[in-house]
Amino acid sequence: MIRFRRKTFSAAAFLLFAVSAIAAQSTDQAFPTAVRANEIVGSIKARDIGDARLTSYFYAFNGDQGDIFVNVVTKNFDGDIDIFTADGLRPLTKIVIFADAASNETGRIVYLRRPERLLLRIQGRTPNDDVATYRIKFAGSFVAAKGSDEDDVTAPAIASAGTGAVRVNSVGTIIEEPVKPAPPERKAASTATISDKQAKAKSDQAGDDLSKTVSENKKAASTTTKPAKPATKPPVRPSEEKKKAAETQAPGDPMAAFRLVVVFKDGKQIERPMTDVSRFTVDNGTLTVIFKDGYIGRYAMSGVMRVGIE
Repeated sequence: MIRFRRKTFSAAAFLLFAVSAIAAQSTDQAFPTAVRANEIVGSIKARDIGDARLTSYFYAFNGDQGDIFVNVVTKNFDGDIDIFTADGLRPLTKIVIFADAASNETGRIVYLRRPERLLLRIQGRTPNDDVATYRIKFAGSFVAAKGSDEDDVTAPAIASAGTGAVRVNSVGTIIEEPVKPAPPERKAASTATISDKQAKAKSDQAGDDLSKTVSENKKAASTTTKPAKPATKPPVRPSEEKKKAAETQAPGDPMAAFRLVVVFKDGKQIERPMTDVSRFTVDNGTLTVIFKDGYIGRYAMSGVMRVGIE
């Protein structure tokens, strides 16, 4: 009975690990998924008919000095599996896979002269409407990421620029949007707005009548009394005017009126106020943005279309 429970628990743990591995698939090279075990399990969904684009997933792990053994098992997968060094993106090995059988299995050995942080790229697609799956196992001098979340780098949230009146999919087919019924509270809100406008119009009319009466009284009083001569004020010196303007000016950060704008070639855009940015630099084809809260963003300049301060 105890052995059966142990087998059931291990099977459930394996299924939970497989589901979590499939869900954690990063499509951004600057923010890869940290590999915390010696096995990666994932899948690639089929694209629309006529869409020839490839799907790319990125993983990051460490390697110690010595040989790293990589075993790859794929099913219904057409594409490449590459391993690069994270610093400089120097290619170490490349595996080309064709979906010519029910299941393909291959492997590679990568030798490292020193400890390195590595980047794994899985790039491919399914040749039909079925899902492509892959399973990659590591051994040898492979070093998994730590159990804490310090290796996980979350991509910044990018607000959508909005869509037009017509939505299309990847191959240009129009997607019909469902018509949303109007909420019932809108009618009550409109009647409340009308009553507010009527009350405001009445108050404005009463104010106009009162101002008209006051102006008439002032006109009658001005005819009986002589107007007093306006008191002459001494001229204000320019230095005093500058001092007074400086005192009335509200203190604040001059950079609050500016923001950092990064526009990518794929249509994404990052906007952050300059008060949150410590500095940003471009070095070796990589845009590095350091924020005051400690977050550091790195983006390849090959995918950046414009960087500016607005």
